Amino acid sequence: MFNRITTAALLLGLLLFGAHLHPAYAQTAAQAPGYFSGSGADSGQGDIFVNQDGSGFGGNADTDTGQGSGEQQQNFPDITDQTSTEPDSTTVTEKAPDDDKHKLGPAPALGTEVQTSARLDPREVTGSSMFNNLRERLRRFGSDFFARARSDSLVLAPVGPNYVVAPGDEVRINLWGYSEIRASVYVDRDGTLNLPQAGTVTAAGLTFGQLEKVVENAYRRIFTDFEINVTMGRLHTITVYVTGHAAKPGAYAVSSMATLVDVLSQAGGPALSGSMRAIEVKRGGRSVAKFDAYDILLRGDRKGDVRLADGDIVFIPTVGALAAAAGNVKRPAIYELTGKERTVGGLIDLAGGLTSGAYKGRVQVVRVVDNSYRTAFETDIASPGAKNQPIFDGDLVKLFAVPGGMFTVRLAGAVVQPGVYAIEENVTTLADVIRRAGGLMYTAADEGELTRVTVSPGGPVTTRTMVRLKDIMNGNPITLRRDDYFFVRTVPDWNIYRSATITGRVLYPGSYAVKRGERLSSLIERAGGFAQDAFLRGAVFIRESIRADQQKNIDEMVAKLEREVMAAANQAISTAVKQQDVTFAQASVTQKEKYIDTLKNLKASGRLVISLPKDIKLIKGSAYDIELQEGDRLHIPDRPGTVQVIGSVLTPSAFVYRAGSPFTEYIKQAGGYNPTANPKRTYILKADGSTVRAFNGNKPRTLEEGDFVVVPEKLTFTPSLRNATDIMDILYKMVVGVAAIDYVFND
Repeated sequence: MFNRITTAALLLGLLLFGAHLHPAYAQTAAQAPGYFSGSGADSGQGDIFVNQDGSGFGGNADTDTGQGSGEQQQNFPDITDQTSTEPDSTTVTEKAPDDDKHKLGPAPALGTEVQTSARLDPREVTGSSMFNNLRERLRRFGSDFFARARSDSLVLAPVGPNYVVAPGDEVRINLWGYSEIRASVYVDRDGTLNLPQAGTVTAAGLTFGQLEKVVENAYRRIFTDFEINVTMGRLHTITVYVTGHAAKPGAYAVSSMATLVDVLSQAGGPALSGSMRAIEVKRGGRSVAKFDAYDILLRGDRKGDVRLADGDIVFIPTVGALAAAAGNVKRPAIYELTGKERTVGGLIDLAGGLTSGAYKGRVQVVRVVDNSYRTAFETDIASPGAKNQPIFDGDLVKLFAVPGGMFTVRLAGAVVQPGVYAIEENVTTLADVIRRAGGLMYTAADEGELTRVTVSPGGPVTTRTMVRLKDIMNGNPITLRRDDYFFVRTVPDWNIYRSATITGRVLYPGSYAVKRGERLSSLIERAGGFAQDAFLRGAVFIRESIRADQQKNIDEMVAKLEREVMAAANQAISTAVKQQDVTFAQASVTQKEKYIDTLKNLKASGRLVISLPKDIKLIKGSAYDIELQEGDRLHIPDRPGTVQVIGSVLTPSAFVYRAGSPFTEYIKQAGGYNPTANPKRTYILKADGSTVRAFNGNKPRTLEEGDFVVVPEKLTFTPSLRNATDIMDILYKMVVGVAAIDYVFND
């Protein structure tokens, strides 16, 4: 594994900086396709929203197609409410046409004077802005019921004994006994039924119960001792006409069992301009039934839902007065009003009544007066006569939420459940809140800190008071105010989970809990000391805080190297004369970007160079008897018995250690230097993690067991990359150092 990592690192250095940097080396930075380029587009489309809490209503009503909920939405007046008590309110406007001349401006503010505006017809399809503070579209009540057209599925519906048989009805006969007959026959247009073997009988005009008896009597004239079953098959259809303000007016062929609601469902219900409250059924030139859809929608009452006859006309008149209930009602929507419902109380009742969070002290009515100006007025809904206030066509009634009045305090620190708690100001005590939080943790200190903010003419004033916890928990109450903050301190230096790990050639390796101030010698003693074959000179000590600092330095050096390469690339491109030079620079920069990205993934080791004597007693009091930190790791390897030669040699490998041999002897065993090697910069990575030059003056150094001989490549740079040599030298050594640690831990 070590050879793989170091070889990859050396190859990286060779490919990135091993060659001379031609002036065109980095010329691709500005001209390479897609290099330092980007594009973006910012587009979006907004929707119109209406408050879920109903703080307004409106929406863009679609063209009168009778499809979906948009066809049932209304346009109502727009007014800004700057005194709303609702915590979350968003000002929105109805979607307008794309052309600038139709774009809507900001809504006017609600002040002491009435704001005037152009006529806003509640039934207009486009062109008005909606009430502000809206989150979701308000729909016309009942539109969902008719939004999805239904097909006629009643032709095979079961019939009762009172069903009147007519021409076109199918009658199914099943007779068994001495004879067996199975037949499906139809009532002729002259009203007769031709029974197999029994002749013709009159059927039209009879009820189904009467028809059963007629058929049975006909067969009893010719058979005895038999059983018979008579049922209705496919029923005849009738034609009815849906006219007026229907979503899809026209002639409909429906089952003779169809009722008014069945036909309305197929026709999509009333259109935007059609009434739901005064639908008529006309037969023979006179009205035979009137239907109010709110009966079935609100009360489940099908009064007026009559069965239709052939030639009936379903007439939907123009919609009546419309008003909307928004805000804190149970069913915010746009309602069609009739009779006694045209009051504030009647509209609220249609909307299901107030929610549990509705504020009775305020109701607002927005109104367009005489098609000339827009106004709003408010009252207390709980006041006498408030619910009897009349409502007019196009009014918007807005119910508000109960104003925020909950007082809270925040509890933090050494309590079981820190958080925000509701209080009764100047009544709830600090002890009460601590008990609600599950009490103090056993790590709690003797004192806590109470922070309080009070209002003064000069602004908020913050005071902090130290509180003895025993006093407040034992009968010395401190009452709380809104927004108080109480912090329970933890006992000093509380950290029960600090640990350090020792592995390798010690008697009892493992992870040990350590206390603050405990030192390395204590950890080694608790691990039983070193084994006989422990290689102390190769001990590896890893610390997280050091790793973080090293990683920061690596990242800074890689960033600096990247800037220098990019600067050289730009300079090369700006001075390039031939297209061949530009092409070469483009390819070079693309390749070097990949190598720099690889360097960005270089991770620091966090190794601290230490020296450990064989006798533990000698460690105590020395500079290497360092204080332990959380996550420290000490590894004592086996004696390797080898030295390593890596880098720019013919055969990088490990060789048997021979005491007293200089590094040059191992270079010879590795086949000598490569032509691209830089012998003068050869260095030795010692087993303890330190680094020394391979030559002491002109004399080659003698190697020790576990050492690494590192032969770098010969690097040549242009003047514009004056810092690249030093940076690459540092990064190169870091790569080798990390690989060496990896080799030790995985040996």
